[in-house]
Amino acid sequence: MHFLGKNLRHLRKQTAKTQSEIASLIQKGQTTIGNWENGISEPNLNELLIISNYFDIPVDKLLKTDLSEDHIESRIGMGRPYDHSGGIELSAVREKEENLTYVLQEIKDIRSEMQQIYARLPARSDATDGEQ
Repeated sequence: MHFLGKNLRHLRKQTAKTQSEIASLIQKGQTTIGNWENGISEPNLNELLIISNYFDIPVDKLLKTDLSEDHIESRIGMGRPYDHSGGIELSAVREKEENLTYVLQEIKDIRSEMQQIYARLPARSDATDGEQ
């Protein structure tokens, strides 16, 4: 049994994030996040890695452990300061969000540069010239 939907909802609420905020992070719609939380659909591998990195929790734990029952170990960003209500410090969340935004922008820039490079390359022929 995997706990992805339940854990995503738990982590999102623990960090006081809305479905829209998580959707924006992953560049999906709010409905998609709701569908993931309700087990109607699941994220692809890239989306799962973004979620894992954002909440600073290993993918296997995100999938295999019921974090709502794992109160001590489920805390996001082990070793970071927490408030008394069990949520993580807001500055730590903002820092992670800023870092992830930066990384996502870098990925977009690299993709754009790669597309420009590919556009300048001569077209390749599928036929193998000179080979028999």
